[in-house]
Amino acid sequence: MTMPRVVCPSPVSSVDGNQSIGTLTHAGCRNTVVFSSASGGAGTSVFAAMVAWRLAQRKLQCALVDCDFAAGGIDVLLGIENEPGLRFQTVDIPLGKTEGAALNGELPQWERVGVLASQPWNGSDPEPWTVSAVLEALAQANDVVVVDIGAPSALHSLPMLRQCRQVVLAELTVLGLARARAARAMMIRQGESRPIMVGVVPRGLSRRGGVVDAHEASEYLHEELAGVVAPDRGLHGDVLEGLGIRAIGKSSRKAVDAVVGAIETGLGGDVP
Repeated sequence: MTMPRVVCPSPVSSVDGNQSIGTLTHAGCRNTVVFSSASGGAGTSVFAAMVAWRLAQRKLQCALVDCDFAAGGIDVLLGIENEPGLRFQTVDIPLGKTEGAALNGELPQWERVGVLASQPWNGSDPEPWTVSAVLEALAQANDVVVVDIGAPSALHSLPMLRQCRQVVLAELTVLGLARARAARAMMIRQGESRPIMVGVVPRGLSRRGGVVDAHEASEYLHEELAGVVAPDRGLHGDVLEGLGIRAIGKSSRKAVDAVVGAIETGLGGDVP
């Protein structure tokens, strides 16, 4: 089903996307956090959603944005695909301008988090100036904007996000860590700070079956892991059945809280 396009108003206080296609403003980057993984199936979208949910639990106004235009579907993952509201393919911004409060009001809500999903099957990818304008406006209207880009390579087509804080999920296998180290090096070259690294234990593997220990992984990456996410069979089943994320389980909680703490520190305040 094709969803109708929604025109977002552009009052005098709006953000002009045509002025900043290359990068978000310093203010916009300050509270925009980008999530990715160099290994497919590492659970980037689930982890990003958990971080957004935890931020909302800590009384921060948060938007969750799906910039994985190749796959998308974060609303499906969360079980809110039938909720009315904006998707990236239905955003229509006159002259590349929009206003954050208006966007917030049009977003489907999940656990007090506004969600802007991408549905590639319902239209073409948004233009770069549309993405810039949307992200800048949401950054102005929210305490934190959590952005899921899927793979780090997506930054090549999303230059406006390169200077923002990056969180990289690193699969704790030899190949996964090699990919994560390459992604980290690329981000350091084009960004201003080192990414936050989170280890992920692949489903179906045990420590005897090829999983690299967190200490060894940190040494190889030249970066301390903020935490490690272990497989959660119940969560995996819920997502596959379309039930969404019903809780932040023990297997993810420490890593989620560590990343949330780092985000709070970057904002210059204490977590409530």
